[in-house]
Amino acid sequence: MELRAIDQVLAVAEHGSLSAAAAALGLSQPALTKAIRRLEDECSAQLFERSVRGVRPTAAGEAFLRHARGMRASLNAASLELDALRRGRAGLVRIGAGPSWQGTLLPEAIAAFRADRPGVRIRVVGGMDAALKALLRAGELDVVLAAVGEASPDAAPDLVQTALLSDRYRVVASVAHPLRARPSLAIADLLDFPWILPAPGPYMVERLRAVFRAEGLAAPEPVIETDVQALRTALMRSGPYLSFQAEGQLAALAMPDIRPLDVARASWRRDTGIVTRRGVEPTPAAAAMVGIIEALARSRAVPGPRHRVIRPLAPA
Repeated sequence: MELRAIDQVLAVAEHGSLSAAAAALGLSQPALTKAIRRLEDECSAQLFERSVRGVRPTAAGEAFLRHARGMRASLNAASLELDALRRGRAGLVRIGAGPSWQGTLLPEAIAAFRADRPGVRIRVVGGMDAALKALLRAGELDVVLAAVGEASPDAAPDLVQTALLSDRYRVVASVAHPLRARPSLAIADLLDFPWILPAPGPYMVERLRAVFRAEGLAAPEPVIETDVQALRTALMRSGPYLSFQAEGQLAALAMPDIRPLDVARASWRRDTGIVTRRGVEPTPAAAAMVGIIEALARSRAVPGPRHRVIRPLAPA
């Protein structure tokens, strides 16, 4: 059964006349009459009774019309939804956000996006950069906000990385930490206290190790491994723990009792930005979200690159 047959039956029932229905459909009356008879043969039932006053549905016709109206309503709803998807006004945007994005620019981007596209759902997945990029490659995320460029050693031809902002990782501790009583600090002093770091794997941990190796020192081994921010913060408030954290993230968390230590050369500046899959066209809604994030990043007075595409090195 073709969709136009449903529209023809609905038109005949609405107008109560084959001639009027034919005119509304842009058909000749004989053509519409033939189409209705063909549908009746297909259904093995008479759908309309003809009289000098026009046509009216039979009992079988009434039953058919109930289903036809439901089908047409569903098809209309589907058409509206598809149109909304094409215009980025419906659907789902899936975002992976590293820790430094979760409390800074991303909430503002979501608010702006929701104000313009309230019909689009947003799913945000948190985690470390490598895990988020794996989900992106698997097609489970549309965009990832994470470290890019030199700060992202897993750059590959299948990813497009666009640098937007620059941030700096520093050694952090509570404001009551014993090291703050010393008049000056060296990197070697940081080995006298316990560390809290993520489990091995994140590039920021490797960069911290490189800082110590550059000074001819053994890298600190964490006594506690976790990427749970609330736990790390609680432990640092109650003990002499050290950690390595982005300044932007620390500011966004509004924790005045956890601050960077002033240690020369014990820091790492990195670029962060948007990561997408090369050759995969984003949905209109995802493209709109990327545009909002890029615009907000350009408006921030943060030193660093602006909308710079990071291109992976060609294989040797």
